[in-house]
Amino acid sequence: MDKPLDPQNKKSPKAAGAGFKMPVVFNKLLNALVEFFISSQDVIGIDIGTSYIKILQLQKKNKKYVVRKCITRALPQAVKDNNLEKRKLAQEFVKEFIAETHSKSTLGRFVISGKGIFIFSLSVPFLNKKDLRGAVGIELKKRLPFQLDINNVMFDYFVTGQFRDDKGSGLQITCIAADRQVIDEQVQLLKDMNIRPVTINTIPDCLGNLLPYCFDNLSNKKTTTLLDIGANMSLLNFYKGKNLVFSRDIPIGGEHITHAMAKPINSPGGAMNISSEEAEKLKRNIGIPLQDEANVEFLTDFGPLKGDQLSGLLRPTLERLVMEINRTTSYYVKSFKSENPIDEIYLTGGSSRLRNIDKFLLYNLEGVKKIESLNILKTVKSWADTGVLKQELMMEQAMPHLAVVFGLCLGSGGKVNLLPAKEKLEQKAVFLSTALRIGLPLILLLSLVFYGLNYGNALKYKILISNVNSEINRLELSAAQVREYSLMQGKLEQRKQFLSMAKGKQPYWWGLFKELSQITPPGVIIQKIATVPGKTPQELHLTGKIFAKYSMVDLELSQYVLVLSDSPYFAHVELLSSKNDMYSPIPAADFEIVCQLNY
Repeated sequence: MDKPLDPQNKKSPKAAGAGFKMPVVFNKLLNALVEFFISSQDVIGIDIGTSYIKILQLQKKNKKYVVRKCITRALPQAVKDNNLEKRKLAQEFVKEFIAETHSKSTLGRFVISGKGIFIFSLSVPFLNKKDLRGAVGIELKKRLPFQLDINNVMFDYFVTGQFRDDKGSGLQITCIAADRQVIDEQVQLLKDMNIRPVTINTIPDCLGNLLPYCFDNLSNKKTTTLLDIGANMSLLNFYKGKNLVFSRDIPIGGEHITHAMAKPINSPGGAMNISSEEAEKLKRNIGIPLQDEANVEFLTDFGPLKGDQLSGLLRPTLERLVMEINRTTSYYVKSFKSENPIDEIYLTGGSSRLRNIDKFLLYNLEGVKKIESLNILKTVKSWADTGVLKQELMMEQAMPHLAVVFGLCLGSGGKVNLLPAKEKLEQKAVFLSTALRIGLPLILLLSLVFYGLNYGNALKYKILISNVNSEINRLELSAAQVREYSLMQGKLEQRKQFLSMAKGKQPYWWGLFKELSQITPPGVIIQKIATVPGKTPQELHLTGKIFAKYSMVDLELSQYVLVLSDSPYFAHVELLSSKNDMYSPIPAADFEIVCQLNY
């Protein structure tokens, strides 16, 4: 992501044919693996500012971050404008940091700022990823200063949304570019510190990477505004979610406030010239006197000074700061058609610790209802050492200073990476060599273990097969007897089936006779039971004698016929004949009944 796509050097569509698809897929996979590898390491973040050097190392545990070590060092006044001395001092601080943490990690991320950094919001048509970079490069070339050759610029970009207007629609792009010389200098600085660079980023994107960790519900529709007040300049950044939409440099910082106070002033001892060192001390101890502190006397090295004296010195600088913020906010609302007003601003940067700076801005900025420092401590789960209270107090005091370096160390370090392509290739080469160095012995070990397990299983199965064969031989005689018995049982069942077919369907005689005995009353004596051969369904002939001691014989005989008809075993019951016995002392009759059998 470091070189623009020159339209004159575009490859023809044929060059991007099927033969090049595999390397592209492999490259994407390798990039994902490298990014995962780096994010799992305890990367060192370095932010060399105008007045302070900040170094931080976080350790990720259970999706939370633990501060392994953090140092903040103020740069002496004599070193601030001397880049060579600043580099030497930074190297000493990094060596001290690594020695104190006993860190084995040599991966580092670096943040750049100041001259040679460009941030643009671009509008491009809808394109695929391959062509999008070329379109961004063309638009970037139009925005860069004419004296700057785009071939000497490294840039990266990300999509922040879509736009639709009278001219058409397309993608809204945030592009961050930097002079190649600036990047090369910082990469060489990291290498001189024996740190392998993995990310080069800018302040606005690092702060955007910090936002999801500071807010529980970060909406992509609502604009989040951050004002980073540094030593030489301030940055006013506007975000949708964690995506940087617009950023503007405001050429007013903490040192401008110091210079505003370094002027002659009337004190109880007479007129005094305040030096820069004395003005810095006044700024840190007193800050910005508010309107209700105009008559309050502040104790200083020059004696008591009233608040209105100090505020009079600061007023021109602070009014310029307020004017620039109002102008930038109005421009953003109009240009980006923000649906919601900018009513909340969060402060970062070392100079945001200035006393009453939040109250002064809240009172003077148009439409702003809330101004407070960004709480970066929400990203921290705990500290690696046991002095938690000391660490917490130190972190709370240095919190505005550390906002950028925290955003640099969290997750991937931001959405852009201005690291040169050569360094990225070195990253991939180191990753591959590390993977091979660790992977090959691991693969060999796993292969040996797999071979051993298979060999053991093979021996176990051979023994099992031998035992099974022995058991089969032992059971062969019993198996033959079982087969013979099964064969005989099959033949017997077959014969039973043939016999049943020959006999035909037969009544259930046992149940039939039991039913007959139960339904026959005591006055009926059955003398003969006969069937008619060859008739289907079979008929049953009942011959017997009936006695009617208390009623008529014909009535008793009719009731008996009805009882037989009601039985499920008999159907079509008929009385064939009946003959009264004239010689019986009790009324009696001989009868013959025929009925069909139900079966």
